[in-house]
Amino acid sequence: MRQPDKTNHQPVIIAGMHRSGTSLTAAILEKAGVNVGNELLEANTGNPQGYFEDKDFLSLHQEILISQGLSAEGWTTLGRVDVPQQFWAQAMALCDRRTHQLGLWGWKEPRTTLFLEFWAGLLPDAQFIFPYRVPWEVIDSLFVRGDPAFHRHPNFAAEVWIAYNQAVLDFCQRHPSQTFLFNCDVLKTDENQFVNGIAEKLELSLSAPTETLFQADVMHAQVSDTHRPALLASHCPQALEVYQALEAQAELPSQSPPLDIAALTAAADHPDWVLQDWFTASRAQGIAAKMAPMQVELQKIHAELHKTQIELQQTQAQLMEAQAQADHWQTITQAMEANRLWQLRNAWVGLKGALGLRKE
Repeated sequence: MRQPDKTNHQPVIIAGMHRSGTSLTAAILEKAGVNVGNELLEANTGNPQGYFEDKDFLSLHQEILISQGLSAEGWTTLGRVDVPQQFWAQAMALCDRRTHQLGLWGWKEPRTTLFLEFWAGLLPDAQFIFPYRVPWEVIDSLFVRGDPAFHRHPNFAAEVWIAYNQAVLDFCQRHPSQTFLFNCDVLKTDENQFVNGIAEKLELSLSAPTETLFQADVMHAQVSDTHRPALLASHCPQALEVYQALEAQAELPSQSPPLDIAALTAAADHPDWVLQDWFTASRAQGIAAKMAPMQVELQKIHAELHKTQIELQQTQAQLMEAQAQADHWQTITQAMEANRLWQLRNAWVGLKGALGLRKE
């Protein structure tokens, strides 16, 4: 890895569509030497390995979105959101705090994609890194996670994917020397190639990864083997067109064969798939119906368990009260035995007993 020509104190900003490998990208770059923040968003079921997401930048972006009447989650078809002047000082203060840290610093936050020009103007030396992912895998990941924004309007997920990735494309075309665009599939096979590519193009001093962070069970791609890509190609061709544009412009495109949109579109009419969704939904309803009695029984068991726990707590409370009373009487007894009058009384009783024995 060659030595960088630029300063080793530049901001490194990781953005891109949600569920597109931004967290894994941030995790790898942190290991490579980029300080992505001290207060990071905690891991949860949606991302068990951690988000590597700076809470301060996340909070700032959410405040800006809410001020514009938009979703705090960033679910919008706007490719660019203007930042009101009231947030400029807050953004500059946040950057000033991070700039005083030694070495490379930056942050990962998908909503950053909506504010790219703002951050490029505020941090003219910043370098931007954008992972992207095939739309059907992103959409499937959003559906599996259960984001409420897509419950009633599933097509909205595709529209958001298009807006985010079109914004990335436009920004990369305007700032080619400050951006690194890559297909997140690269992270599944060669993390070194990814880090080396960034170091060379953006002239950053990065360390080669010493361990593989990718986990297959986290970034699954099972949906790629279904009819979903064909349906998307048939009913939302713009998503496939944007994906092809990303592939054409990326420093590290997918290593898989190029998409054949015509073939995918034609495949959407395959007779074996016509009733697939109907079958899948009905089968799910059938399974749910069979599980309903089990769920009722489970609720009864939980209720009994709760009742038993309450009774156990009551018994423990009674035992503690009895123990407290026993300790109280033991304390009184010890005090009485230690009292001199009590000792004299016991001695007198003993003497009377002894005299009585002699008399007999």
